[in-house]
Amino acid sequence: MHEQRKQSVPPFEAETLAYKIRNSLYLNITNRCTNVCIFCPKFKEYKLYGNDLLLKSEPSFEDVMDAIGEPVAIDEIVFCGFGESLLRLDLLVRIAKELKQRYTYRIRINTDGQANLVYGRNIIPDLAGLVDCISVSLNAPDPSTYIRLCNTPFGADGFKGVCDFIGAAKNLIPEVIATAVNVPGVDMEACRLLAESLGVAFRVRGFTNG
Repeated sequence: MHEQRKQSVPPFEAETLAYKIRNSLYLNITNRCTNVCIFCPKFKEYKLYGNDLLLKSEPSFEDVMDAIGEPVAIDEIVFCGFGESLLRLDLLVRIAKELKQRYTYRIRINTDGQANLVYGRNIIPDLAGLVDCISVSLNAPDPSTYIRLCNTPFGADGFKGVCDFIGAAKNLIPEVIATAVNVPGVDMEACRLLAESLGVAFRVRGFTNG
């Protein structure tokens, strides 16, 4: 009986670089991240929807394009794994350019919004014309809450950096969305009002503590 139960569970694929959720194809290009968010599921496991997102090494352009193949039945391609894709800005830009030449799919980036602090410059112009949507993890209505939740290495500048990134993105990217994980005790309405004050849409993301 025990063996039968084990066999009924499909094995996880090794080093998944491209994985589909609903009508979106997600690209997993790094496990590195700027923040160490207390709610991030990767600190429990790197497995998601039958895919193992733990990378033994960071993939090359050729690796990612091979993993993408010829995608069908999707609406968009999303840079989002268990890491911050913009930490590999040059690779991301190269892949996005190639995808724009090959397909008409929408391209989205899910990001923590710290890239301008990482690079010491505004990187949004690098993405203009290539990226259709940026979803930015705002996650807090104020600096102290952000530091507590996200453990940013930038300290008090981290929260301001995210807000400034959103403001810069909305000037060059067609769609910008601020998101927040619905962590107990965090004021989602205050997050929404902040997003609206920055001139972007807002979306609440689900929280799981198990």
